[in-house]
Amino acid sequence: MSAIFNAAQNVTQITSNMGTTSIDVNSVNGANGFQNLLILIIGFIVSMVSISLLFTLITMFRQQHKDGSIGDDMFRVFRQDVFFKVFCLQLWRILFVTLWSLLFVIPGIIKAFAYSQSDMILFDKLENGTYNGSREIITESRQMMKGFKGNYFYMQLSFIGWYILVSITFGLVGLYVIPFYAATSVAFYENVKNQSQVLEENLA
Repeated sequence: MSAIFNAAQNVTQITSNMGTTSIDVNSVNGANGFQNLLILIIGFIVSMVSISLLFTLITMFRQQHKDGSIGDDMFRVFRQDVFFKVFCLQLWRILFVTLWSLLFVIPGIIKAFAYSQSDMILFDKLENGTYNGSREIITESRQMMKGFKGNYFYMQLSFIGWYILVSITFGLVGLYVIPFYAATSVAFYENVKNQSQVLEENLA
């Protein structure tokens, strides 16, 4: 999802005027620091809104609100009892992917795919009252994605055209792409979850 917003990181560039003989380093550093902080804040808000959208779409997908009354779920992620758990999960996932990326780019990408179902597993844990920490969720996502990383990779490839379109429209098309991507992710999760459960039952 973050690929949709990569264009935002190139919005501001510092240029020097013709004939300028010196640059105020402190002011440049201050401008860059503020810009990076702003990008970080916006990215965090977008991430939380995206996860909230995922939670809502899972509820709709399972038809728990047939009357369409889903207003209470739209901001569920921002509730105090949920926000901290979502925040911790994001930190652990970023940490693990970053550490694997230090080895090489490919291992980092593979692990990002392996942990891709963490948010939706968290939703089920919260619904079932079985939440036991972020690391357990990440482990469960890794186990669930065994044999399905290739499918997830192809799903991501199918959105490349949309990512490019979002970039050239400065994020405007993202108003359509983000819900579309979230709905596709939920459908993927439900499919993988069902297949994993069938596989476990056959092995039992």
